[in-house]
Amino acid sequence: MYPECYGYNPLFPSRQDFKIVKRDHTSGLGVITFRSFEPGEVVAALAGEIISQTTQHSLQIENGVHLLDLHFCGYFLHSCDPNVHLDMRNMMVHAIRPIQEGDHLLMDYAQTEDILFRQFRCQCNSGQCRGWITGRAETPDTSSAAYQEFLASRKVIV
Repeated sequence: MYPECYGYNPLFPSRQDFKIVKRDHTSGLGVITFRSFEPGEVVAALAGEIISQTTQHSLQIENGVHLLDLHFCGYFLHSCDPNVHLDMRNMMVHAIRPIQEGDHLLMDYAQTEDILFRQFRCQCNSGQCRGWITGRAETPDTSSAAYQEFLASRKVIV
């Protein structure tokens, strides 16, 4: 899936193993797998452009350093109960629970991001769902219209 300019790595994702598709109940794209993975198994190695700013499809490597990957992991969907863990130091993706053929690759955005490009209402519907997704170092932006709509939908008064 990565262009030739990233070089060759046998652990890079391939079109035979993964595809970027639209997920039914979300507005975004996601990555589905055409094979299964067991917990602890390497799913893929990562590549991309190193940038200094946060974007919608970037992943934080460390403070002020981000990986922009518009070919693979930049399209992982969020879940409060993820099935993959991203090791940003070694640029590897590992399965953390069984992943079946046809499943989306799901990460917790707070796992890599201190501050998200944009906070949003979670639609993961997992038993661990936090409802509102932020980076690990930020609190909800209570002044945003989206957050106020989220609170109203939950009948929470601030």
